[in-house]
Amino acid sequence: MLQSGRTRPHPCPSRGDGGLELAVTDTGIGIAAEDLPKAMTPFVQVDQSMARRYEGMGLGLSISKRLVEAHGGRLRIDSAPGQGTTVTVALPPGRVMAGG
Repeated sequence: MLQSGRTRPHPCPSRGDGGLELAVTDTGIGIAAEDLPKAMTPFVQVDQSMARRYEGMGLGLSISKRLVEAHGGRLRIDSAPGQGTTVTVALPPGRVMAGG
């Protein structure tokens, strides 16, 4: 959820084991720590009020998490209100194709 912000992918250091880690940071409104479990629940919006300012189905993070976990990886969210959000995905070596 961006409030006139930006999204920026950034490289992560090599894991050394052949796995892959990538992170995307936004400068949006951020998510409070106590709201992160809600944000990861399918069809749930953190702001459930009728006057909410952001649209969506509440599926993006939950689908991303399930997809990453289906490949044996993990998804981590670091966020704070007013500071934006960083989502980091780590995939194990067996799920990463060598570049060519």
